[in-house]
Amino acid sequence: MVAAVVAACSFAQNNEDLQRQLNELKASMQSQAQAHAQDVQRLSAENAALKSQASPQDAGLETEINRLSERMAAGTNLRSCASQIKLGGEFRYRGYYVDGTNLPQTVGDGGQTFQGGDFNGSYGDMRTRLNFQYDFGCDVTAFAELQAHGGFGDSSSGPFDDFDGTDNNATSEVGMYQSWLEFRNMFCRPELSARIGRQEVVLGNQFQFGNADWYNGVVHDGVRIDWKSNCWSLTLLAMKLDTIDGDSNQLSSYFTPHDDDELYSAYFTLKSIKHVVLDLYWIYVNGHGNSAQNSGANDDGFNGNNFLYNGNNAYFHTFGARLGGTMNVACGLDWNVEGAFQTGNDKFGTTNIDVDNFTVEGELGLTFSKSSKFRVFARALFAEGPDNNSDGYLILYPNRHSNGGFRARYGIADLIPMTNVFSVQAGLHFDPTCNWTIGVTGLWAETDQDFGAGISSDYGTELDIWAEYRWSQQITLGAGLAFVFPDDSGQIIWGVTDDTQFIGYFQTRLVF
Repeated sequence: MVAAVVAACSFAQNNEDLQRQLNELKASMQSQAQAHAQDVQRLSAENAALKSQASPQDAGLETEINRLSERMAAGTNLRSCASQIKLGGEFRYRGYYVDGTNLPQTVGDGGQTFQGGDFNGSYGDMRTRLNFQYDFGCDVTAFAELQAHGGFGDSSSGPFDDFDGTDNNATSEVGMYQSWLEFRNMFCRPELSARIGRQEVVLGNQFQFGNADWYNGVVHDGVRIDWKSNCWSLTLLAMKLDTIDGDSNQLSSYFTPHDDDELYSAYFTLKSIKHVVLDLYWIYVNGHGNSAQNSGANDDGFNGNNFLYNGNNAYFHTFGARLGGTMNVACGLDWNVEGAFQTGNDKFGTTNIDVDNFTVEGELGLTFSKSSKFRVFARALFAEGPDNNSDGYLILYPNRHSNGGFRARYGIADLIPMTNVFSVQAGLHFDPTCNWTIGVTGLWAETDQDFGAGISSDYGTELDIWAEYRWSQQITLGAGLAFVFPDDSGQIIWGVTDDTQFIGYFQTRLVF
């Protein structure tokens, strides 16, 4: 009984304390609410006073600001049908120093004579690319790439013309380097894809189709269809090389003959042989137009131009094969041999000249160390020259000199031709540390068909020294020196004396 009485008294006392605390909390909250209401009334009065002092212009400005905010809010609602958007590009800057001696020469119908003499000095060029890739699901990709290329100070009016946007120099303008649309998994076949538009075409060992990456690049306008399986692949090309018909829209092209340069090709690759790759290809140039240009620094060794063919019309086929692979010798023996035969005709005015020639290139390399990648190599090239009634080998789109891979395929100076030539070279390169590569190459070349009696068939020799430093995954620094020693045939096609010609460069390249 005593315990029950004590518990009841304690419970009653606790209820009284709890009620007292609740009353105190309620009173405090009512006091805070009254203070808050007073603050709201005070702020409302101050706001009303400020509005009464505002001018009508202030109200109009507020209205315009509100409207602008509404438009900006609507504009920031960016939507894209692409499932993924990628941004990439390149910044490349290269400085040169050259030192050589020109031959005296007479050019033009007026017989203007240029005195020979030393030429030396430095110059620089830059190439900037910016690309956008849009992926629409897993099977459709759109790609666009802009490019600007030019020499430093390449404006007749100075840099301020470039700065104010009035420069008309085409080399300073931005152009559409690539623009293509690719479809994959066509007709529910994962092996089949197609690409249409302006695009780079790189196939095989880049002996016929390369992108001339060291220079401005090479692109083709047309359609590419690929079938790629585990054991073999087939690429079909239908490209428009150039046009003078005015094929810019339906109205201007309706009454034109459309008979200019076109290229068709089938390129087959067999991959089922272990450690060996076999390429077989056919290329047809339907050359109605006037000398479609090829990939940059190739001199044909015949009439000093850079065209796919020498005449004003040409129709020729190129049949070729490449065999390459690796062998388990030392740390790797790599080898590659490729040959091509051309047949057709090349027309100079009313004179038809046969296209009946061939070329072959071979390379052998041996790596001695996996850590330093120490490799020695030898490469040889033969391309038939012109005779009395036959054109020499007609160059297509080889990659002579790239920023990687082949680096300087036929010399840093890029003077050795790839037609009417027999050339041999040897070299080595290694990585002294993980981020460095150093190499040296020596090459010699002569003509297949001499330029005349009493003229040496030798083009000359060249010695190259080069190095690359990989600053990061995106940045590479490179430098190279070329010493060219011209002989008679080299002096003829290059227009220089037999003095040593020197070319050196330093390059910075950022790719992302």
